[in-house]
Amino acid sequence: MTFRNFLLSITILFCLVSCGNEDLDDLFQITEAELIAEDSELFDLMNRITTDDPSATDVTCINFIYSFTVVIYNEDIELQSSIIVNNDEEFSNVLGSVEDGQFINVSFPITSTLDDGTSLTINDKDELRAAIDACIEEEQEIIIGNASASAVECVWEVQIPDDIAFNTYVDAVFKLSSAGVVEFFYRGDVYDGTWIFYFIEDELHLNINLDDSETDGVVGEDWNFDWKVLALTNVMIDIENDAATRFILEKECEAGAYCTTLLFEECEEEDTPGVATFTLEDYIECIIVIAAPQPEINDMGEVSDPVEWQITFYDTEIEAETAINPIPADVAIITDVRDIYVRIENPDTLEFTTTLLTLQSMECED
Repeated sequence: MTFRNFLLSITILFCLVSCGNEDLDDLFQITEAELIAEDSELFDLMNRITTDDPSATDVTCINFIYSFTVVIYNEDIELQSSIIVNNDEEFSNVLGSVEDGQFINVSFPITSTLDDGTSLTINDKDELRAAIDACIEEEQEIIIGNASASAVECVWEVQIPDDIAFNTYVDAVFKLSSAGVVEFFYRGDVYDGTWIFYFIEDELHLNINLDDSETDGVVGEDWNFDWKVLALTNVMIDIENDAATRFILEKECEAGAYCTTLLFEECEEEDTPGVATFTLEDYIECIIVIAAPQPEINDMGEVSDPVEWQITFYDTEIEAETAINPIPADVAIITDVRDIYVRIENPDTLEFTTTLLTLQSMECED
């Protein structure tokens, strides 16, 4: 039986009294050895247990039973105040108000009867810290397991915090396998690599390493870091590196809601084996994400006004360059495989770029 199961039913008693400071002063004639210092590891662990901070490690194996009184002492072990707390939020606020050099009270031993009928006794601060540490270790294993399991179910799409104007990697995609192998899709290219979660003490890290040896090396310079995980949920991973670069990775499970390459596949038709139906306008959003020129950023770090790109399709590169004989974007194309040239034009400046996309039929399961 783990400490997590052991401690779920523990009642931690912080002086279950409601008398004034004068009575408390008489009741609690104690020594520094019996108190928990504000700058101690144990105080920090208890603070994290009661904190609703998404960047903090969740520690759910100890439940404080409310209400109780927290007594605060100064550095001379003189009673400063007593506060009744009724829930985790109030307890967290009290812990946050404890200043450097101050102490809070705890009464030992802490005892509990476990599910199997045996008794558990925690006799001092060291044993309490060991119990909480054991819970954290188990919680870390659960967090890593959940992160690894959820990572392979769908893909993770790169976004940026609200206070960042632009980053070229917005809408890039990480696709993982169960073995921690990752494919990173960015601007039409795919980079193989690895993605590994681990803890350093109680700090969660995500180590990313991408192979960009076939390109200019910029992707590796931007992503190959030991990232600190600021927050982790089932649908979001908030990461930051030592250079203060920060990304939000958002989980996406709907295949049509993210873009990887300009190879577009559709299931072959039941009545036309080997061929499928494609409508080019369905791919315009991904074409812009992957192939449209990146926005310019001025000296103030501001992004230029968004461009309403004009997208047209052609059978040949020459036709795309000269903008003649466009293929209707809203008319269905029935084919097994076909290359289409795309012209991406800024209607304000008439500047344009061209790229190639491929339509590919595929056999799908019923």
